Amino acid sequence: MIAVIPAYNEEKNILKVLKDLEKLKIDVIVVDDGSIDNTSKVVKDFAKNCNIKVYLIRNEKNLGKAKAIEVGTKFALSLKNYKYIIYIDGDYQHKPMDIPKLLNKLKKYNADAVFGVRKYKCIPFHRRISNFFASILISLAVFIYAKRFYFFRDVQCGFRIIKAELLKDINFGEGYAVEHFIALQLAKKGAKIVEEYVNVEYHDEAVSYITIRKILEVAEKVIKFIF
Repeated sequence: MIAVIPAYNEEKNILKVLKDLEKLKIDVIVVDDGSIDNTSKVVKDFAKNCNIKVYLIRNEKNLGKAKAIEVGTKFALSLKNYKYIIYIDGDYQHKPMDIPKLLNKLKKYNADAVFGVRKYKCIPFHRRISNFFASILISLAVFIYAKRFYFFRDVQCGFRIIKAELLKDINFGEGYAVEHFIALQLAKKGAKIVEEYVNVEYHDEAVSYITIRKILEVAEKVIKFIF
């Protein structure tokens, strides 16, 4: 397994993510998406004395989450050593220590992918509302696009493990639509997708860049993609 981490101005958080991945002996690709802080320096310093492989890719300007994940995924696939790719954000809201639980769920059900589901009681109310509508939208979109029925309880959660072979020809879309685009295309391929609850911590040092406007943009991009 290898983890792909999109990171933008995460100098205060990325080290915690990397240390947990080291404890789990999981290699990592960090895509610094044009950060203007010391994110890249923190990653480079950690890589000098750690016991895992750490690859740093730096975009000179901020290209958005979808592009960062696309770049990281293509690099992971080029390594040809890894059966699974883990996606986890660099802000430490999701906890790498949940990875074994996710992997166990995937293997127990012989699945192709496992998507993390945040417990609703841990999510701020306004995000619960957007999550609910996003889940309805993507489930309907999957039925139209893939002619299959899936219901995703938390499609906006970026914490996932996916078989690498299923990601070779994925269209990652733009911005925050990336999780939706991946779900749509995995469903189209008939992938077996399971879900597992994960911990989430909305701490003060984690900055959310998701706005109502961006949520509406995601919906527009999904509709354009399936039609």
